[in-house]
Amino acid sequence: MTATTADQIPRTRERYGAYHRVRDFAEDSELTHVTRGTPGGEYLRRTWQPVCLSSELADLPIVVRMLGEDLVVFRTTSGEVAVMERHCSHRGASLEYGLPSDKGIVCCYHGWHIACDGTILDTPNDPESTIKERICHPAYPAREFEGIIFAWMGPPDDMPEFPILDIYRQPDTEMIPFSIHFPCNWVQVLDNTQDPTHSCFLHTRVSGAQFSISWGELPELDYIQTPIGMINLNVRRWNDKVWVRTTDMMLPNLNQTGALWLTADEEETFIRAALSRWMRAIDDTNTQMIGWRYFNDRNDPDGVGDRTQVGYGKIDFIGQTEHERPYEERQRVPGDFEAIVGQRPIAVHALENHNTGDRGVAMMRKIIRENIRALDAGDDYVTLERAVKVDGVVPTYTQDSVVTISPRDDDRTFMREIGHRVNDVVFDGANLPDDAREREFTAKLREIWQSYT
Repeated sequence: MTATTADQIPRTRERYGAYHRVRDFAEDSELTHVTRGTPGGEYLRRTWQPVCLSSELADLPIVVRMLGEDLVVFRTTSGEVAVMERHCSHRGASLEYGLPSDKGIVCCYHGWHIACDGTILDTPNDPESTIKERICHPAYPAREFEGIIFAWMGPPDDMPEFPILDIYRQPDTEMIPFSIHFPCNWVQVLDNTQDPTHSCFLHTRVSGAQFSISWGELPELDYIQTPIGMINLNVRRWNDKVWVRTTDMMLPNLNQTGALWLTADEEETFIRAALSRWMRAIDDTNTQMIGWRYFNDRNDPDGVGDRTQVGYGKIDFIGQTEHERPYEERQRVPGDFEAIVGQRPIAVHALENHNTGDRGVAMMRKIIRENIRALDAGDDYVTLERAVKVDGVVPTYTQDSVVTISPRDDDRTFMREIGHRVNDVVFDGANLPDDAREREFTAKLREIWQSYT
């Protein structure tokens, strides 16, 4: 489906004009629909997707729905994780009631023994049958990494190596996995990550300072394509400080977010991410956000973050889940959950009225659409797995830096200039190993600062 353009939509242009409101516009199915065979669903199947947290798996299987498919996830008694279709290939009994073995799982109904790769190891209700030599149960390759289980749901012959990001190697950092549910489409959850102005209003001016008050300053904005997706570059003035923040969107459905509790009161240099999170589609109208919270002294020097509030169904900042607060409180002090989910189960892009503050959202949708169409046409497309690596890891671009530079007469233009100079340093250092990249960034940032003093 081709997206409807703004000039094709009859607008309500009169007061009390709800009667004339056009109501029959469909969602942008090219982006939002995720089942197998849909354009967006096929693109999402070309990357390793998070399935669940390791902590969700004990000695019993669990049922997981992702990309519109009903799956069962279990750990064998020898420790291997497996992801496969939920219903047994024999007569459809749910494998959530199966018994994990050292090599796979045994169906409760007739004892069929299925290996992690789908091989039928035994059919004890008919020991002489040759069916086990002629069929396999549908299964997906699985990988466990730092407390999260991932699956490759694309063509098995095209399965790439699991990508390692540079951010996973932050020194003196604790990676704590989390998983939270949004009852809406995955695209609108990802939209939020390329909408920096919402933090000024939703998180500060409307709902009070959910983070620091400096978030309420309207930033100067730009959006820049990267080899793995795009970033938003946002620059805020806070007293005699200039705060330059870059935030990754990595194709197709991963976001990386910088320091959550930064106040911009003190100088900072190249603080890396506090969050990496996939907007993993359950189906067209439900999303599981799965990722890691990173805890270290640099991204949270005052210890505001709470490790005990990070895990399954919870994250350590307000407004991210449905049941963390009473409904009336969520109405009075809404957060991301309320703003995102309240857009409808699938946000109807054709009914939106964009302004310049939505440039990042529009650009992100355009990039995703281009890659969906490239895959469909058999052309080259972008995912993390296909990115160029440095020392075996994928460079990313998320960072926060704060420098002391007094306001100028044309301060907004001045802020944009500083922001782009800092961003150039972020990009220029992407081909350097981690420690060398930070040293280079620090030296270049000092040169920028000295050029203005």
